[in-house]
Amino acid sequence: MTEPLDRLAPLPAGYAETRDALRRLAVYVLSPARKAVTGRIGLQPAPGGFATPVFGDGEQLRVEGATLHRQADGGTGSVPITSLAAAADFAGVKLSDDPGVGHDIPELGNPDAPLPVSPPAALALGAFYTFSGSVLAALKAELDAGGHQCSAVQLWPEHFDLGCSIDGVNFGCSPGDGYSAAPYIYVGPWNSDGLDGEFWNAPFGAVLSYSDLLAAGDQRQAALAFLGRGAGLALSRAGEVP
Repeated sequence: MTEPLDRLAPLPAGYAETRDALRRLAVYVLSPARKAVTGRIGLQPAPGGFATPVFGDGEQLRVEGATLHRQADGGTGSVPITSLAAAADFAGVKLSDDPGVGHDIPELGNPDAPLPVSPPAALALGAFYTFSGSVLAALKAELDAGGHQCSAVQLWPEHFDLGCSIDGVNFGCSPGDGYSAAPYIYVGPWNSDGLDGEFWNAPFGAVLSYSDLLAAGDQRQAALAFLGRGAGLALSRAGEVP
C-alpha cells in the first residue's frame, strides 16, 4: 500500500470528465485483461492512479496520470491515453460491449472517440484512491482485530469505487457518481430498514462529503472516525459489537 498523502486538495478543472473517461478504461480494458486470465475483475490503487494486481505470468496494467503502462513478459511499455480502441490494442484486449464486469456500467460507445483525460485531474483521482486505500486498510485492520472478517479492499470497475465489506455492511470511497459529482466516503448497510438518526444522511446509508473531508483538520482521522462510527451503528443494529 502506498503511503497516505498529507492533504487532499480541491478538485481541478475537468475532474468529472476525466473520472468518467478512466472509468470506461477500467471497465473495458483493465478489468477484462485481468479477468481473461484469472476470472477476477478487482483493481487497486497505484501511485498516480490505479492498476490491476499482477496477474498471469507477471503482467500488470497501470494508469498513472494520463498514461497507460503495461508490464509483461517482453518488458514494459507505456502509451498516452487517447481512446479505448488504442488502449485495448496496447493491452491486448478485445473490446466488447459486455465486458463481464457488472451491469451498471457506462456504454462502450465509439471506441475510437478521444477519451477526455486531463493529467491534473487524473492525478487528483489517483490521490483520492491512495488516500482511500490507506483509510480502508486501517479500517479493515481494526475490524479484523475486533473479530470481524472484513473482505479485501478492492477497486470495483462497475462503480469505480474502492471498498470492502463485512456481513451486511459496505464501506467505501467513491470518486463521484450520479449521486454526487464530487468524491465521498460512505457506509452502506445492505438492509436500510430502520435506519434513523442524523448519521444516516443518504438514501443508501451515510456519506462524508468531499467538502467536509477537505475542511477537516486531520482528513485521515476524520474519514476513519466516520467509518468507525458507521460500523458501530450498523453492527449494533445487527446485534453485534465491533
